[in-house]
Amino acid sequence: MTPTTTYADLLGAHLADPTPETLEPLRDAVRAAPGFDPDLRVRERAGALLREGRFDDAVAALEATMPGSLLSPAAHAMLATALRRLGRAEAAARHARLSRAALDGILATGDGTAERPWSVLRISDEYDLVDSLGTRPVSQGLLADATRWIDRIECEDGRTLHFDATRVPGAAVRA
Repeated sequence: MTPTTTYADLLGAHLADPTPETLEPLRDAVRAAPGFDPDLRVRERAGALLREGRFDDAVAALEATMPGSLLSPAAHAMLATALRRLGRAEAAARHARLSRAALDGILATGDGTAERPWSVLRISDEYDLVDSLGTRPVSQGLLADATRWIDRIECEDGRTLHFDATRVPGAAVRA
């Protein structure tokens, strides 16, 4: 990110033209963000707060993960839920749109086959996408080909989904 380019600039460019070409500079900026956590566990951290009805605390916890979670579908979906419960409909709708845009960004990078796997920032993004497709994972395995780390997820509905985890920090360590 250049000194004159902001996360908002990169996000705005991507939302105006949602292609892999506008997504990668945004992803690079998020990867370099202070607090970027490849093992982001927003569902565990904020989920308990939401279940307990502690919506203000959930918003604070989720917002504290930004900008490192800027492209996390789950972070924005949970923010939308908490904000809606707090009566902040406009902010909730914005985060719902950002959650969908994050999922659409992943979908734009491939088709989920072994030949054209979807690219992700973190492993939790894979599970967010699987959830959005209305299925559940039953097994996962990390495979290596000549140049990439491919995460293969078998789903309960019989689908096999593939994700390019090459640029996910620590993915190869998990193999």
